[in-house]
Amino acid sequence: MTRLRFVMPVVSVAVLTIVAILPWGMAADDRFVLPLLPIVAIYYWTLDLDAWLPEWVIFLAGLMLDVLTQGPLGYWALVYLVAYVCAVYASRLDVEGTAKTLVLFAGAIVSVTVFAWFVASFYFLESLDFRPYARGAGFAVVAAVIVTLAFGAFGTAGKSVRPVRLTRGD
Repeated sequence: MTRLRFVMPVVSVAVLTIVAILPWGMAADDRFVLPLLPIVAIYYWTLDLDAWLPEWVIFLAGLMLDVLTQGPLGYWALVYLVAYVCAVYASRLDVEGTAKTLVLFAGAIVSVTVFAWFVASFYFLESLDFRPYARGAGFAVVAAVIVTLAFGAFGTAGKSVRPVRLTRGD
């Protein structure tokens, strides 16, 4: 594994999280677009077998977003970890071709967005307006298409993933 495969996943998730934190002067309904951008990087790097993106980086990215945007602690951390779980399950599917990969990617983004809406609605104890979430999901799907086509992503999507070994100490 080269250094680039070690550094790029962590740096890309961190940079996209910082971009999501910055105040861009967007309308209230459009603010949900930016926090979904790290999900694209999380999904992309999780499917790349040669890349290293640990779960604690994903959790810290979400927690940093929660703290710096003064949102409920753990909300984005949970959403980002759910996106990671979706990517892990997607990596176990036998998918061939860019079109099928994009459909799977879009389905994962929509699933994570619905989950985020459900958790936020539960938190506020009322059904929130889904339009900002749908707009954010649409933008994230467009970003996923750009990433997939620009970087030739998911060349390893149909292969088996690294074995997961849970160990305790040495």
